[in-house]
Amino acid sequence: MICSEGTRLRTCLAALLSFLVLGIVFWGLFQIDLPFTRFLRSIHIGWIERWGDLGTRLGSGAALVALSGGLLLGGWFWKQPHIQTAGFKTLLAHGLAAIVAQALKHGIGRPRPRFMHADNGFPWRPALESGLDSFPSGHTTASFAVAAVLAKSFPKTAWLAYALAGFVAISRAVRGSHFPTDVIAGMCLGTIAGMSIAYPIREWKRSLLEPITQLLPYLILVFSLLWLMTHTPNQSKPNLMIGMGVVIMAIGVAMRSVRAMCPIFLMTPVVMAAFVQANRIIVIGLALTTGLWLVTAVAVMFGVVQWLLDSESRKSPSLCEKESPCTSSYRAVLVEAPLVIGLTFAVVAIQNLKGLWPIFE
Repeated sequence: MICSEGTRLRTCLAALLSFLVLGIVFWGLFQIDLPFTRFLRSIHIGWIERWGDLGTRLGSGAALVALSGGLLLGGWFWKQPHIQTAGFKTLLAHGLAAIVAQALKHGIGRPRPRFMHADNGFPWRPALESGLDSFPSGHTTASFAVAAVLAKSFPKTAWLAYALAGFVAISRAVRGSHFPTDVIAGMCLGTIAGMSIAYPIREWKRSLLEPITQLLPYLILVFSLLWLMTHTPNQSKPNLMIGMGVVIMAIGVAMRSVRAMCPIFLMTPVVMAAFVQANRIIVIGLALTTGLWLVTAVAVMFGVVQWLLDSESRKSPSLCEKESPCTSSYRAVLVEAPLVIGLTFAVVAIQNLKGLWPIFE
C-alpha cells in the first residue's frame, strides 16, 4: 500500500512537472512565433517550398484515410487481424484528432500567418471564417494521431511513422501555413489522441502522460535551438555558465566511465542510483553551456521528471551485470571517447549558434 501510494505520488509529481515544462516551452515559442514567421516569409527557396508542398499532401485527410483504408483491405486480404485492427484504430484516431483540432481552431480563432499584421500582431477570437483557424495545425494533429497508433501497432516502424509525421509538421511551418506553436500543439494533441485510441480505456492515465513525456525531449530540443539562435546571453559573466557546464559534463562522463570499470568499493545502491543519472547530468551541463538560464531550467526540470518516472533509479542492481560486463579502465576510456568528441563539437556548435538569427532586433 505504501509502495503504491509512493508510486502514485511520483507519477502525479512527474505529470505536474511535465505540464509545467510544456507550458514554459509554449511560452518561449510564443515569444518567437511572430518574428520567426516573418523570417521564414522572407526566404524564397524553390526546393524548400516543393518539399513543403509534399509534406502538406502527405498529411492531408485524403492521404491519411487512404492509408487507413489500405491497412483495412490489406489485413482482410491477407487475413491479418492485427493489420485490420491497426487500420480501424488509425481511422478512429484520425477522426478524433480532426474533431478536437477543428473545435479548437474555431473556438480560438487564431489568424494564419498570411493574415498577420506587422505592427498589430495577431488578435485571437472565436470565428468560423476561413483563415482564422491556425491553432492548432490540423495536418500535424491528424498525422501524429495516426503515427501514434502505427507506432503502438508496429513498434519496429515507430521511428518511420513519427519521422513522416514530423516531416508533415515541419512542412506546415516552412510553407507559412502555421506558426511554430500551431505545429507543436498539433504534435501534442495528435499524439494524445492517437494514444487514447491505441491504449485500452482503463489505461487512460498512461495514454495521457506517456505521449507528453515522449514528446518533451524533442520539444525541448526544438525550443532550445530556436531560443539559442534568437537570443544572446545578457548576463555579465557568460563564461561562468559555460565553465560550470563543462565541469558538470566532465563529472557525468567520469561517472559513466567509473560505472563501466565497476570497482567493488562503489557497488552500493546509493552510488548506483547516482550513476544512473549520469546522462541527465551531462544534458544539464550541455544546457548550461548555452549561457541561457531558461534553457538550463527546462533541462533540469525534465531531468527531474525522468528521475521520478525511472523505476530503474530506485532499484539497486549490481554494477557487474551480465548485460553490461565490467571492463578495464583503458577500455572504459575508449568507450566514452566518441561521447567526449561529440560533446566537444556540441559545445562549439552552441557557441556559434548564439544569436544566429537576430530577428528580435
